Amino acid sequence: MARHGITGPPTVVEGRFGFLQAFCGDRAHVDEIVTGLGTDWELPGIFFKPYPCNHFTHAGIDAARRLRARGVDPASITSLELGAPTAVLRTIGEPREDKIHPKSGYHAAFSGPYTVAAAFLGGGGLGVFHEDFTDSAAADPARLALAAKVTCVPDSRCDEIFPHQFPAVLRARLTDGTEVEERVDVNRGGPDNPLSAEELATKFRLNATRVVSAETADRITELTYGLAGLGDLSELTGLLH
Repeated sequence: MARHGITGPPTVVEGRFGFLQAFCGDRAHVDEIVTGLGTDWELPGIFFKPYPCNHFTHAGIDAARRLRARGVDPASITSLELGAPTAVLRTIGEPREDKIHPKSGYHAAFSGPYTVAAAFLGGGGLGVFHEDFTDSAAADPARLALAAKVTCVPDSRCDEIFPHQFPAVLRARLTDGTEVEERVDVNRGGPDNPLSAEELATKFRLNATRVVSAETADRITELTYGLAGLGDLSELTGLLH
């Protein structure tokens, strides 16, 4: 952009009215902006959210999906205990009555009990998707019945890991008296448990096809993954209009 004559404020980053001051105030470390420039890359450390809900709920969703994959039938569950970092319980577990009876699809996206239920009973997208967070889905009797069986509790191991990851442990007690557990220490979608290229493409396509055709979404995906070899961006930018 600079090569083609695009200009802007020279102190947009570090100036008195720049981004660092706006977001960090006096706690900004200007040297961090250029340390490792050209050799150290931030993109591999990015977390891609696989689910369209609060990130604190994701490990619980993964744990529920693992139990489901192990053959745990939601009908056989008498109770569920969702362990999480103490600091996140205020967001996903309190007040309990609101979390087991979310007022809307938006509220459901911040509910540990509801998202666990959705992971057992839903299954769109990469595990749960937009259709799991509509107002009608949040009022579904089957989901609410399962969410009511979930109790959110602090977990010491999760406290040790947080905030480097947003972990969870899910324990299910079944009608035959057995207990099964799944612990998720590393968030799906982060550098230590990354989404595959195809999973990222699936997430993009499912979102993009809400506004463009499947053919257009597929072509955008193809061009984007081949970006390094493109000599001309006009087709890609044209598809993004």
